[in-house]
Amino acid sequence: MATTSNAVLGHLLALIRRRRGLTQAQVAESLGLAGSTWSRVEKGETAITVEQLRAVAAKLNVSATVILGLAEQAENALRRSGFVVGSDIGGKAGLGQAATGSVGMGAVSKATALGVFGAMLPLVGTALGAFLGNTLGQALEKALAENLGSSPAAH
Repeated sequence: MATTSNAVLGHLLALIRRRRGLTQAQVAESLGLAGSTWSRVEKGETAITVEQLRAVAAKLNVSATVILGLAEQAENALRRSGFVVGSDIGGKAGLGQAATGSVGMGAVSKATALGVFGAMLPLVGTALGAFLGNTLGQALEKALAENLGSSPAAH
């Protein structure tokens, strides 16, 4: 099974957003994005810029550093469990990029079509959510408690 860094980050942002009691539309509006664009970010189909990461972190009242740290923990846990993360493919690809040069789940689809993953299937959606929820549950709760410090209703 395989996934991408964008899928991991997107799912993590969705987890935090839901814990904060925010809708996709509220987050998208605060970033000046269409709701459909933010939905693609959460699905790992679209990458976000550093500026957008900082803005969404502020909206979610958690630092971008914490978000990236949790994403790294998740990727490491995936690797330890035998999954391939898109940034691992081909050795030269950057964070969230498959060897094809594409970003997001499109990269997984293209890489799969090109045989990069062989018989592996992409880990996305509910399957990725279940794995990350189990893997990051305690770390996410601890990070949110330490870095949010206020109730979701306060924002």
